Amino acid sequence: MHKQLILGVALVCVVLAIYFQTLESKQDTEIASVSSKATSIDKNNANTLASVDQNIPETHQTPATMQSDVIKTFVQQRQQLLHQLKDIEDCENNGLCSVNEQDPKQVMFEQEAMLVKTLQQLQAMHQTKQVFDTTYADITGKYLTSPLGRVQMQAIDMLAQQPKNEANAEILISALRDSYDSKVMTKAMSVLAEYPAQQQQYENMLMQTLKTGSFYVSRTVAKEVRHILNGQNIAKFEALAASLPEKTAKAKLLKASIADFKRSQE
Repeated sequence: MHKQLILGVALVCVVLAIYFQTLESKQDTEIASVSSKATSIDKNNANTLASVDQNIPETHQTPATMQSDVIKTFVQQRQQLLHQLKDIEDCENNGLCSVNEQDPKQVMFEQEAMLVKTLQQLQAMHQTKQVFDTTYADITGKYLTSPLGRVQMQAIDMLAQQPKNEANAEILISALRDSYDSKVMTKAMSVLAEYPAQQQQYENMLMQTLKTGSFYVSRTVAKEVRHILNGQNIAKFEALAASLPEKTAKAKLLKASIADFKRSQE
C-alpha cells in the first residue's frame, strides 16, 4: 500500500513536468513569432521613412548663408531709401512735388512731408536691425542742418536713438546758432544735454541765443536752460541774466529758471 502511494506521487510529478515543459516551449515560440513580426514592421517603417526623406527637398540654410542674405536685403532696401531721398530733394524739377504758382510754399510742404516719411522708414530699418554704421550717421548729420523744421526734428530724433556721435552733436550745435524754430531748439536741448564733451560749445551757443536769438527761440532757451544748470555754469548764466534788458520776456524767464535751480539745491 505504501509503495503504491509513492509510485502514484512520482507518476503525477512526471506528468506535471512534461506539461510545463510543453507550455514553456509554446510560449517561447509565440514570443519569437511576435518579435519577428515587430522586427519586420520596424524595417518596413524605416524603409518608408527613408523613402520619404529622399523625396523631401533640402530647404534649410546654413547660419552663414542666412546672415549673408539678411545683410544683402538690408543694404538693398536702404539703398532704395537713399535714392528716394535724393529724388525728393529734387522734387520740384522731377515732378514729385506739385508746383502751384498761387502757393509757392506748397512745394516746400510736400517736400518736407516726403523727406520726414522716408527718414522715418530709414530710422525704423536701422532700429529694427540695430545697425548704426557710418552711412546712417552721415545721413543723420546731413539732415541735422536741414532748413525744414520737421526734417531737422526727425534728424534730431535719429541722433537721439543712435550711439553717441560727437561729430553730429557738433553739427547740431552749429546749426542751432541760426535757428528760428523754437520746437527744434526744445527737442535739441534734451539731446545735447547727453553730450558732456560738447558741453562748453553747447552752453556758448545757448548764451549767444539768449543775447541775439529770435524772440521765440530765446524765450525757449531761457525757459529750458534750467535743465542744464549746475554748480559750474550757474554764475555765468546769472551774469547773463543781469545783463539782459530787465523787462524782456527772456530776462524774466531766465531769472525764473535760475531761481528754480537754486531752490532745487537747498
